[in-house]
Order: sequence, then C-alpha cells, then structure tokens
Amino acid sequence: MLKPDHAISRRGFLAAAGAVGAAACAPAAVPPPGAAPPAAPGSAKAPWEQEWDRLIAAAKQEGKVSVFTLTGTGYRKALDAFESAFGITVEHQAEASASIWVPKMQKEREAGVYSFDVVVVPPNSALLRLKPQGAWDPIRPALFRPDVTDDKAWRDGFDGQFMDVDKQLAFSYEYDVNHAISIDTNQVQPDEIKTVKDLLNPKWKGRMMFSDVRVGSTYLAMTAIRDQFPDGDAMVRTLLVDQQPVFVRDARQRAEAVVRGTFPVVLGAAPAALKEFRDAGVAGHVKYLDIPEIDIIFNYSVFLYNKAPHPNARKLFANWLLTKEGQTVWCKNVPTNSARVDVEVFNHDGAPSPGRKYYASGQESTYAKQADTQKHINGLVGITN
Repeated sequence: MLKPDHAISRRGFLAAAGAVGAAACAPAAVPPPGAAPPAAPGSAKAPWEQEWDRLIAAAKQEGKVSVFTLTGTGYRKALDAFESAFGITVEHQAEASASIWVPKMQKEREAGVYSFDVVVVPPNSALLRLKPQGAWDPIRPALFRPDVTDDKAWRDGFDGQFMDVDKQLAFSYEYDVNHAISIDTNQVQPDEIKTVKDLLNPKWKGRMMFSDVRVGSTYLAMTAIRDQFPDGDAMVRTLLVDQQPVFVRDARQRAEAVVRGTFPVVLGAAPAALKEFRDAGVAGHVKYLDIPEIDIIFNYSVFLYNKAPHPNARKLFANWLLTKEGQTVWCKNVPTNSARVDVEVFNHDGAPSPGRKYYASGQESTYAKQADTQKHINGLVGITN
C-alpha cells in the first residue's frame, strides 16, 4: 500500500493540482478544482466557472459537510485534503458494513433525522434497501464541471458510471478489479489457466479452494459466468460440484492455502488477506490471473443524501471528488483504482487490463440475477438457509 500524503495547505493543494491538471487527458481550458481563475481582460468567465465560484462561496457559508464511508484510515486522509483546499470542515462518519449503516440510516429517517450530506459506499444495498425509501437525491444534475461530465474522462463514458437503472442516483468513481483466481506458480503454469473453461479440466478436481458460496467472491463470480456463457449453469455445476472444490469462509485461510501450496488454485484469496504473507516475503510465487469472464468490479459509488443539512457543500464535494485531482487524492489514500482514465493506478492487484471489460457487480440491472445465482448455487451445494 502506498503511504498516504500528509494533510496539505490550501495553497499547496491547489499548486499541486495545477501541475497535475496539465495532463493531456483532461479537457482543454479546465482549471484545477479551486476557485476559477480570473477572466482575461475584456472577457467574461464561462458559466460553469461562475457557478463554481458561487458554489465555493455558498459552501463556505455552510461551513461543513458530512461524509459517510465504510471504515478505513485512508478516507480521513483524503477528506483532510478537501478540508485544507476549501477551508470547509468535514465531519466523517463510518461503519464496517451495510448490515450496520443501512438500518442506522433507516431508523434516523423514520425519526426525521438527516445527518449526512454525501454517502460513498458500494451501491447494492444503497439501491436495494434505501432507494425505495427516497433516501437519495439525484446526483446527475449536481455534476457540472466539464472535466467531470466529459465522456472521455471515464473508462466507460460518463453515462456508463451510473449504477442505477435510471442513471441519476449512484455515480461509480471506482474501477478496481477483484481478480477471482490466484495460483501457486510452483504448481501451475500461468498459461495453463487462461479462461474459465480451463478450470473445468479434470486435472484440477479436488485441487481448488473456493470461498463459501454465500460470500461475494464466489456468488458474484458464478453470476458472471451465468451471464456470459450460454451453458453457464452447466459450467457452474461442474465447478462447484463435479470439480469437488473445498469451500472455506475464512479469508486468511484461503490466502494461506495458496501460499503454502496446499491448494494450487484458489478462488477468493483477497489481496488484504495475502498482504501478511507478502510482507513476510513468502508469497512471491502467488499470482493473480486476469480472467474477465469471472473477475468482478466492485463499483463504490457517490450518493447525495436526501434532505442533506449542507446542500451546497455536498455539491462542491461531489464535483471535487470526481475531478482528476480529487480522484488522485482519494484513490491514492484508500487505496483503489479510479474509473477516470487520467488517474494513475494505486492498487496494482486490482488493475484492469487495457481493452478488457469485467463484470460490474454494482449495476442495479444485475441484482435480480445475483439473487437468483445465490439461490441456485446454495441448492447445488446443499445449503437450505
């Protein structure tokens, strides 16, 4: 993990942002996300520049913004950069999982309490459970900077980053690949497994370890297979039943299995669990495979909370976050990879290959299929609850 930057001054942040903003990928004539520069003599500022200046002034009047994320020290460091750049206090709230934060927000809303401005989370629970309650305001009309709305700035275009079916509520800034399969290269040659169908080779029968089928790394991977192959159901049955993998819920145990070579092929050895072994210098032989048919994108998204206490500050924060400069600060500190094409890779384990398209697990249109897959594979392995 790269070391996060220390908190920086407003002047230092804007100076650094100006240097980065000169990259060719950024749309022409768009300054870094501080106050818009003075107009040339005899010319007026562009409308968006005038709006940006008005927004900064209005947000400063509000004085603060409340941002909710999942737990992680990197988030606070990224929020400190926003705070330093604009002089607006950031109240940061965080929880470990949707099983905690979703009921919390539901109860607060029922009591008429609205304590958040911006929510940055995986979109699935946010859309499935809170969208029906009207918890989200549309973010699309709030995004107005040309360097944010430019199609060329984003891997799948501006529209392609919206996770909700109406393309209004959930904007995904992230493109971080969960490479499902890791191998022990002492036992498996990297070119032995190039596609999902290579995993069906009887050679691997009884020699694979998978995460529990109720864990996302397995049921989402199986959804991707069912989605992309006409015989996807048969392939899933072969993988989960005929190939006789061992299912393990503990993430560290899966990582240890591929490190020690107990199982030469492991599905669900997460980089976070592998880090301990890498730090000890004993995981150099472990390699993640790039297989788009089974690899998953986890689409962390930005939401605007309904009845937010600081509407101008939340709009300022959302636009800043999605600029090249905001994404660089955010993704470096978390760390993760941005869906912006002009931001460098910070999580090399999750780096996408150029030209390859991966299964976007956060797309609202896929949720019904994911639920069906969960039920289907539970049945295959005999889980009834």
